Amino acid sequence: MQTTVNLPDSLYQKSEVLAASRGATVEQFIIEAVKKEVQGNLGPGTSASYGDREVEMPVIRSRRPGTLDLSNFDFDDLLA
Repeated sequence: MQTTVNLPDSLYQKSEVLAASRGATVEQFIIEAVKKEVQGNLGPGTSASYGDREVEMPVIRSRRPGTLDLSNFDFDDLLA
């Protein structure tokens, strides 16, 4: 599919430089960038990513795993 996208000049210039450094055209570079963004943000089990780095959630260890009852805990209080 062919489409028109308006990019800020600075973003297009950076895309040109990165594409050239990878031996690709700007079109190929933009297609790959969009593919990566779509694949990283769709579907179950995907992890959050920012730029080229993946964000890992911390693991909190417990001496008694599975014994804390949070069924009556009001999580909305944490956000207030």
